[in-house]
Amino acid sequence: MAPEARMHDAAYKWLFSRPRMVRDLLDGFVAPGWSDELDFDTLRPLSASYVSQDLEQRHGDLVWRMGFRDRQRCDLVLLLEFQSTVERAMALRMDAYGALLRQRLAAEGELREHGVLPWVLPVVIYNGTRRWTAPLATEDLSATGIEGLAPYESSARYDVLDVGREGEAGLPAGNLVSALVRLETVREPGDLRASLTVLVGLLQEEADQELRRAFRAWARQRGLAKLLPAGEGDPLEQLQEAATMLEETVRGWTREWFEQGRAKGVEQGRAKGVEQGLEQGRAEGVEQGRAEGVEQGRAEGVEQ
Repeated sequence: MAPEARMHDAAYKWLFSRPRMVRDLLDGFVAPGWSDELDFDTLRPLSASYVSQDLEQRHGDLVWRMGFRDRQRCDLVLLLEFQSTVERAMALRMDAYGALLRQRLAAEGELREHGVLPWVLPVVIYNGTRRWTAPLATEDLSATGIEGLAPYESSARYDVLDVGREGEAGLPAGNLVSALVRLETVREPGDLRASLTVLVGLLQEEADQELRRAFRAWARQRGLAKLLPAGEGDPLEQLQEAATMLEETVRGWTREWFEQGRAKGVEQGRAKGVEQGLEQGRAEGVEQGRAEGVEQGRAEGVEQ
């Protein structure tokens, strides 16, 4: 993995290590139809490091556990992986992480205490430039066609948030993950300014201090360092200052484009005027030549 990709993944890990980002991810993107059944007050991180039976160390990105409002249900464990490149075998990797996690929970007495293991929800957050094309289920990576073997095929699945393909339409309002998607996909300076302004508006609470620092780190790693003041001042003020600088820049560009357009319009007007004048002159010259020729012809005929 390239250093830039590792840096980007690190910024994402920092962002999604905050409970509010996890909640907005589930509310707006992964579980919009049933996230209100979750008890986010029980949200807590788990270790993302696993040791397989052959003592091989595996490291995922982030793992969160939470309960349901209905205490009769078992807990939900959210596995988060961050990708900047497409990996065709991602379904196998997520399946392996889920299996190792369940093994660890069983070894810690989960089955003895509750009789069942928690649900595991694997989610890949992808911020690469290409569309995510890897299969979303392990069964799509296996040979098929024998009916008798169908019950034994692995059917582990994962969800994917393809940041670059979410687009502006349909993004839930008041959602930090939506703000992140807009900032990742923006193409025009004016839209970037507007997106930063929305982000600043969502990070006003005192409890958001860590998220402010995480978004500032993300902004610096995404090439916005020139817009952010140097030093480690208040992140919210620095993000706001970046939005203000962009607004001033866009206004300057707008004035410059207007002046360039006006100058170009004047120049085009002059050129068009000259061209029309030449054309009119040609037409008048032709007409005058015809008149003179007729007059001369009449004079010669009379003389003869």
